[in-house]
Amino acid sequence: MFHLRLVLKVKFGIKSNHNFDADISKIIIKMAWPAMLEQLLACMASLVDTAMVGSLGAIATAAVAVNISFVWVSNGLMGALSIGFSYMIAHSVGEQDAKKTRSLGHQSITCSVCIGTFLFIAILCLHQKLPVWMGAADDVVPYARKYLQIIGYGMIAQTLAVVLSSNYRSTGNTRLPLILSIISNVGNIIGNFLLIYPERNISIGEMNVHIWGAGMGTKGAAIATCTSQFLLAFMLLASMQTEKSPFKLSLRIREYTVGRNTLLTLRRISIPVLFERWTLNFGQVFLTAMISSLGTVALSAHYLTTQIEGILYMPAYGMSYTATALIGQALGAERKDLARNYMKYICFWSVIFIELFCIPVACGSHLIMKLFSSSSDVIALGTKTLFIAAVTELFFSFFVVSSGIFRGAGDVKFSFLVSLIGMWGMRIGMVWMTIHILHLGIVSVWIVMGIDCMVRTILCIIRFKSGKWLTQG
Repeated sequence: MFHLRLVLKVKFGIKSNHNFDADISKIIIKMAWPAMLEQLLACMASLVDTAMVGSLGAIATAAVAVNISFVWVSNGLMGALSIGFSYMIAHSVGEQDAKKTRSLGHQSITCSVCIGTFLFIAILCLHQKLPVWMGAADDVVPYARKYLQIIGYGMIAQTLAVVLSSNYRSTGNTRLPLILSIISNVGNIIGNFLLIYPERNISIGEMNVHIWGAGMGTKGAAIATCTSQFLLAFMLLASMQTEKSPFKLSLRIREYTVGRNTLLTLRRISIPVLFERWTLNFGQVFLTAMISSLGTVALSAHYLTTQIEGILYMPAYGMSYTATALIGQALGAERKDLARNYMKYICFWSVIFIELFCIPVACGSHLIMKLFSSSSDVIALGTKTLFIAAVTELFFSFFVVSSGIFRGAGDVKFSFLVSLIGMWGMRIGMVWMTIHILHLGIVSVWIVMGIDCMVRTILCIIRFKSGKWLTQG
């Protein structure tokens, strides 16, 4: 099934040979590059989406931004569910239990619909109040309410898309989610182009081209996003009907019943992952609130650095998904030695890929910052913070990849504890001391965050060397 050649090779007792190392590297790279590219393109599409909405003015940007906390919470819930099924499906693939893999695919649809429905109802109940609770200005509130309401209609489709994409990655098929994600993101951008702006003439050389537009503003952006999620979910469900799919859909209702063992595994895997995601998300909100006290220039430099940094660690998330799949498959095949080899090579290739992204950004931090700001003060300060982010990004990305390895092995509690200690025990506490006691600026804050990431990396390496991560599944 997909990329299990090496797993099957060692399971049936064939000794390692001189091609063994090359085989491992080949499988890792073959699976990782589509997942990394998918994350990178999704991030770029999000930046384009943000720029299109931003062109409408400050009110439109604020209407979208004020709902970000709920978006983080809902994404955390979807991500936790997808990781729970990733763990189970990767292990079933390693066990060569095709019936179990197919059953888990069906059960994931049921769980996705339930979680998506819950989020839809939550938005339906809260979309009138949430923008007010988040402190939106009076002129922003109506647009924010409508945006959140429309986004809510796509919650079931979005949950299905997140979980089903993850299911395919867990079998080793990372190309299908990449292709379908590209189609969906292109559809979203086209939808934005047509729905956000009014009818207009665009000059192309000496020609004037009339472009139709609905002129719906933020409402159009929400409709485009929602529609693209439905498109992606439909394409993923349709792909499950193909002969080669390990999740071929059934017409029998009982096939979609969620089993007790599945629920117990989701409780053991998904809940710690959910708490980890929320720990990071709410910690980021609290951190931003503290940095706001440093002034507009410092906050702008921090915001732009964070946005650019997001592109740097997207490859790490792609590698993390690959790690979950390969480690889970190896342990499902009862090959702890293979899982340990995968861990070593995944960490090695992660460092290589991450540095390929970070070194150019560190060297060109000033030029990059000039692309995002016209303020000389923001550029000067942002150049320093972006350089620090690029230099220390390796450590945060290593933690992201390590978390994927731990999830494949079922060692999710350790990952959650490291996130809790790092975000609230170190990052929040040290940043508070840096700002309020030492009275240092945003550059020192980014140095502190880099130290936090270094500590997380050290803790992950200690865990790997202890071997305890292999005994938690």
